Amino acid sequence: MRVDIPDFSLLIEPTPMGAVLKGRVVIFHFPTHTILELVPGGYPLLESISPRYEWKRINQYGEVDKLAFIVHRYVTDDLTEVFEQARAWYQHLLDWWDATDDTSAHPPFEWEKKPDDLPN
Repeated sequence: MRVDIPDFSLLIEPTPMGAVLKGRVVIFHFPTHTILELVPGGYPLLESISPRYEWKRINQYGEVDKLAFIVHRYVTDDLTEVFEQARAWYQHLLDWWDATDDTSAHPPFEWEKKPDDLPN
């Protein structure tokens, strides 16, 4: 029997008890074993993090969201390709969340806005 696994998956914790991720958005890319974290873009501290991938998205309200992927682990020679695929995958997911009225289908996390804080 063959069971397919999607290329990308959100890593979330089922309970808040002892949660390590604490609402952070972490994405795993199975083919390359790359672990990405999505953070709000536009922070000056992002300039010191490498590798990173910054991008923009127009949300359902017409506002421009600035986003960035930072990398925790990767074993690929083509990280740019993984970044671009992750952006397309996550943007599609955000568009789907924007289009649905079911709040239970929305992501179970929210960024805590701190002026000088970046994960890890």
